[in-house]
Amino acid sequence: MTTPATQHRNRRPDRPDRSAVTLVQDLPDLADVAEGTGALTAIERANLAAAETAIDTFHAAGWAAGQALAVIAKGNLHRDTHSTFPEYLWERWGLKPSPAYRLMEGWRLAACLAPATAGRGVTGSHVTSLLPVVKRYGAGRDEDGRDELGETTAEAVFAGAQDAVRESALDRKVTAELLDVAVAALPEAAELPDDLAERQKAVREAAREAVASRIGEPARGGDRTSKKKAGPLRLAVPVPEELTAELDDWTSQLSAGLGMTLSRDAVAARILELALEDPDALVAVAQRIESGSAELVGAARRWTWTPAGTARGYIRIAEHRAKGHKAGKNEPAIVCSERGEDACEETPVWRVVNRPVGKTALPTTLHFCDEHLPGDCSPPGRWNG
Repeated sequence: MTTPATQHRNRRPDRPDRSAVTLVQDLPDLADVAEGTGALTAIERANLAAAETAIDTFHAAGWAAGQALAVIAKGNLHRDTHSTFPEYLWERWGLKPSPAYRLMEGWRLAACLAPATAGRGVTGSHVTSLLPVVKRYGAGRDEDGRDELGETTAEAVFAGAQDAVRESALDRKVTAELLDVAVAALPEAAELPDDLAERQKAVREAAREAVASRIGEPARGGDRTSKKKAGPLRLAVPVPEELTAELDDWTSQLSAGLGMTLSRDAVAARILELALEDPDALVAVAQRIESGSAELVGAARRWTWTPAGTARGYIRIAEHRAKGHKAGKNEPAIVCSERGEDACEETPVWRVVNRPVGKTALPTTLHFCDEHLPGDCSPPGRWNG
């Protein structure tokens, strides 16, 4: 398909593609490049510098185009040939308004972030993830289109994500997914310090802790089990449709009964607060998770997992039957495996199997009643408190 932009270039063969010339003018002819060994020569160092400069230019080109488009739009510089900016975008460059305006909106932020990427460039997904920070934490754009407060706050988020990645032992890089995690964990603007330096420090730390948590590293480089200072909790979890409808109904009834406008989030937060005040709530949650994570097999529930602390290559299977397990033909009666002074006479409702994977050893099987099921044999989600 030939776009208007292509037709425009075909009509002006006298106009060189200056961007392409800039990229290649200092690069050597590929035929003159030999496979090198040992230390780089002076010529090879020059070729490397030219190649990396071209790549840097490639990374910056997209957002430089955003700035260029903003100049044309603000100055109405298209007016000699096109009555509207969207017409100019399509006929001159083959661009639709939506991607063009994204470039125009994000180029300032991309320019702010560029030094932090060590020449590797800012991706469009980075900018897309961080633009909401500019809008949410900024002071509004001035007449030149700048929002310095919002942009420096977005820089602090990016820096916090970089801190977490650098501290991690994993081979990771800052991605849009990690930036989304960092943005979701930020405090509300009103909760941040008034002092600009302290504000940026708090934003950077919140972003670092959120990203460190996501990639499985301790937030402060210390013990994973250390208790961190509690902060505001923002949940982003899927909720079943029927529960959402019920919560909306509760919110409506409470708002009408109390004579005040309540949000769904406020009601959900209060429900969680009340649940945490109930000492039996943890047991109820564990039981619900347990029942939800098991595979239903006939009249039984079965869980399969890799035991913590057990040599790799073993799988543990726990099967629960409310009426107990029965011995097969020609097998001795099944009894609880509790090793006490007196044999346990309770019904062995649990069968726990350690099954080797890829080994010649045979599985080991134990049976327990509810009371004597060991903690390390308990299926994921079961409460043993």
